Amino acid sequence: MYVGRVKTTLELPKDVYIELKRRALEEGKTLREVILEAILSYLASPRTRGSAYIDILLRPVEGAGPEDYSEYEGEDID
Repeated sequence: MYVGRVKTTLELPKDVYIELKRRALEEGKTLREVILEAILSYLASPRTRGSAYIDILLRPVEGAGPEDYSEYEGEDID
C-alpha cells in the first residue's frame, strides 16, 4: 500500500507520549502503529474546518461593493 519509508523525529509533550505508550500497550500495538493509525485517520477525514472558514471569508455579502474597501485606499481594488 505505501511505498518506501521516511524516518522523522517528533517532539511531543510528555503526557501525550505517556498516553500514547499506554494505549499502544493496552491494544497490543507498537507506538509506531498507533501514531501511523492516528495520522492516517487524520488524512482520511474531510477538510471541512479550514475550507469552511475560507468559504465564510469569500462568501459575497449582499450590498457590499468596492466602496466598502475605501479604508484600504484602493490598494486591493482593480
